[in-house]
Amino acid sequence: MNTDKSKKIIIIVIAIVAAISVLCSIAAAVLVGIFVVGSVTTKPEVYTDITNYREYMSFDVTDADSQWNKWGIDESIWPQEITDNMTIADYKMVYYNPWDAQYLGYLVVDYSNEDYLKESERLKSYQSTDYIGYYSVEEEKTYALLAINADSYNGFVYALTDGKNRIIYAEQIFCNYYMDLDYDKHIPHEYLLDGFDASSDNPYALANRN
Repeated sequence: MNTDKSKKIIIIVIAIVAAISVLCSIAAAVLVGIFVVGSVTTKPEVYTDITNYREYMSFDVTDADSQWNKWGIDESIWPQEITDNMTIADYKMVYYNPWDAQYLGYLVVDYSNEDYLKESERLKSYQSTDYIGYYSVEEEKTYALLAINADSYNGFVYALTDGKNRIIYAEQIFCNYYMDLDYDKHIPHEYLLDGFDASSDNPYALANRN
């Protein structure tokens, strides 16, 4: 009698374990489905109206959960505001969040001789960080690098110049060692740091992920 009860208990336990296994498989499939759908349906938000410049910067953000917190990365290399003496040649800010927030932006400004010298001095006085090696980035040679804030995990904020009164402010801010965003579609390649690679299978990610 006890043997029969033990067999029934074993059968019940096996059935429960099997049911749990099936439910876990279903849950995993659902999560994968949600992830795929989220990645496909979420579209990048692209902003090109320079009059709303500060709305897309982290300068005024105090809430860590704000859309424009930008993972707490310092953006003070970029101008605090757009002034009348700045000739804006190009501007774009992109926000994309299929699962984790990521940002890509650039601002191209042509300055007068006097203002260019003043802004160049401001940028050169910035306490720039090391950047070579992060995300395969090499020493910048396409443009002269005026200032950079590089984070080994979250990306880059920097300013470049052609030496002819034009300054290019740019940023790529993200997490998890790669960008879901197809950044080559949203920024001229020459505005990226030389060697930059934040694709999903980039060598830097493969070397640093646990």
